[in-house]
Amino acid sequence: MQPSQADRDPPVPRTRPSSIVWLVLMNLIWAIGYPMTTVALHEGMPPSLLAVVRLVGAFLMLWPQLRGLHHLSGKLWGFSAVMGVTGFTLPMWLQIRGIGGTDAAIGAISIALEPLLTVLLAAQITGQRVHRGQQVALGLAILGSWILTGAPRPGHLTHISADLALILAVICYAIYNIYSPRLTRAIAVGPAAALSYGFGALGAVAVWIMGGTPVPAHVTPGLFTSVGFLTVFGTGIAYWLWLLVVSRESMTLSALFLFIQPLLGALLSVFLGQTRLSLSLVIGGLLVLVAMFIGQDAPLSSRPTSD
Repeated sequence: MQPSQADRDPPVPRTRPSSIVWLVLMNLIWAIGYPMTTVALHEGMPPSLLAVVRLVGAFLMLWPQLRGLHHLSGKLWGFSAVMGVTGFTLPMWLQIRGIGGTDAAIGAISIALEPLLTVLLAAQITGQRVHRGQQVALGLAILGSWILTGAPRPGHLTHISADLALILAVICYAIYNIYSPRLTRAIAVGPAAALSYGFGALGAVAVWIMGGTPVPAHVTPGLFTSVGFLTVFGTGIAYWLWLLVVSRESMTLSALFLFIQPLLGALLSVFLGQTRLSLSLVIGGLLVLVAMFIGQDAPLSSRPTSD
């Protein structure tokens, strides 16, 4: 008797409901992080010092996780160092510098560029298959994000260095996204995050020193609040959640959910009364939500109702 097609095909992985919750929470934090970064910079926080404070603070939050690690190989130490510099030192400094010096159109495009690059590079580097439904979801998410952010079309490039900084930051984040699961396969999520933060902090301190150790002239309530949020939530918690999710789910699914950042940011602006509910927000938001639904690894009928 010949086996059926269903018997020959490998089982389709299911998406854990808790992973969806963590992905939404993580992207909400990052969506809030963009205006918080702008506030910190406007209050006089130097970009290089902001990266230092965020990474040192995040490392101190998780350093107790390293107490149980006694026999790490030199290769793992080296890989952690590369991940820390590539995933945190360089892109965080570049992104902070870019946000403070470019226009809204380039900033909006960079938000959608990160998940797109992550999916495309992951398919090339790791050979991870992008299912047909996920390909459709990727296209819908790109279109929806573009509409959500006001269909940005950059005009004259008057902020070349800041624009380039944002693009380079996106490339670094994409590389980190792709290779971070290798770290969580070797050690637990907590120690993996702590090592990444620690090496990222060392690199950030070096960049700050080479830049002349700039400091803000005054510490205002707005500066304290924005930097505190970016340190505790935008770095310490959000990136830990990212490592947790990519250790359990496919890279394609995790990257697709990055597209909800502009949607969450737009909804937050409406909630705070900064903008009005517009047709572009409704259409773009629906496209992004449809993309999240059809981009999941398993068909709805095959997923259980709980973990």
